[in-house]
Amino acid sequence: MGCYKDCPIMHLRSRLPSTGALFVFEAAARNLNFSDASREFNVTQPAVSKTIRQLEETLGVKLFARTASGVDLTPSGKILFEAVSSGFRQVELALNEIERLRDDPVAVTISVTSSFAIHWFMPRMDRFRMALPDIPIRFQIQHSEATGPLDGALLGVRREDPADQDFDRTYLTDERIVAVASPAYIAAHGRLDQGTTLKGHTLGYLYEQPRVPWDTYLRDSGCPPPQDAGRMTFSDYALLLQAVIKGQCVGLGWRYIISHELEQKGLVPAAGRDHVTGLKYYVVTPKGRPVADEVAQVRDWLIDEINSDSMGLAR
Repeated sequence: MGCYKDCPIMHLRSRLPSTGALFVFEAAARNLNFSDASREFNVTQPAVSKTIRQLEETLGVKLFARTASGVDLTPSGKILFEAVSSGFRQVELALNEIERLRDDPVAVTISVTSSFAIHWFMPRMDRFRMALPDIPIRFQIQHSEATGPLDGALLGVRREDPADQDFDRTYLTDERIVAVASPAYIAAHGRLDQGTTLKGHTLGYLYEQPRVPWDTYLRDSGCPPPQDAGRMTFSDYALLLQAVIKGQCVGLGWRYIISHELEQKGLVPAAGRDHVTGLKYYVVTPKGRPVADEVAQVRDWLIDEINSDSMGLAR
């Protein structure tokens, strides 16, 4: 039953002075400082140096090079650090998943932006509970663009991004952006495309420059430029949308997020044309990992709801 000679893990073990050497190396490489690494393990700096020296002697290469400011990784050190840190992250994600299964074996954690959670999911929570009453859901909230890793979540909504390769994905919707305002705001100020200037209008901005700024949207929609408009600036897109709903400003709305507000007439278009970026959004799961039945059910429910939104707005 054993595989001492042929087992890859045992072969790896024979090439290292100790498995603990990898933990010490990772800390030293991450900090680029042996003293900082020693404090993480509550050992002396010479003990860290000795472990690194033993690892280098076993591998037959230098992993660190001394510089005027301390130490830096050699090319071999960079290769090993990338492999070790990636492996440790995968182990941590696996341990998190084991803990999740131990504490709540059914709950599905979904990674979405704050605006999607507040303005798309919350209005549909009753429908979700009716459709999937036995599946608790947890939200892992992003306060920026819908990109990046899932960080342990089993499901997520992500915009296509060449940097994100660690997903299995299912198409959700195209990215469409429209200027929106409350009916009261439109009644008081009119639409953005109804005059030769935006004087009297207030536009909602984010501190972080968006991919589609107001200048681009207004130009492509045949509206006047933004220079004459007032502005309100927010740190989070969900807060910006809340101000738009309250009639305080006009905002750029991602249709897949604001579909409920549009359908309920809490928001109305403030210009007659959508800005179509050509990008797409997907429901994603960790790449290569089997999808549990409850995760597949939540994924399919999300897709059905988004499709229902699209058909409702088209009518």
